[in-house]
Amino acid sequence: MTLRSEWSDTEFDIWLGGPRTEDELRDAYVGLEAERSALWTPGHIESFRRDRFERDARCVTRLLRVKHALVRHWEATGQLRRDVWSDAVPA
Repeated sequence: MTLRSEWSDTEFDIWLGGPRTEDELRDAYVGLEAERSALWTPGHIESFRRDRFERDARCVTRLLRVKHALVRHWEATGQLRRDVWSDAVPA
């Protein structure tokens, strides 16, 4: 199932909590970045929205959650060795 930007927070939670592949998470991340960028691109139809600050905040929150899900996936599949970077980044 592909992430849809108009989903409520509950629908997003259900989607993110399900079994997501790395490709699905990356596609969601790219889509959210594009949605956020459109809000601040002069002349883009989305840049005229009155609620663009609220939409931007929702995009940023979801981007962070998708990014965390990607990190968890990379750790679980052995693509990311926590012992290499754990000293530099607080847990």
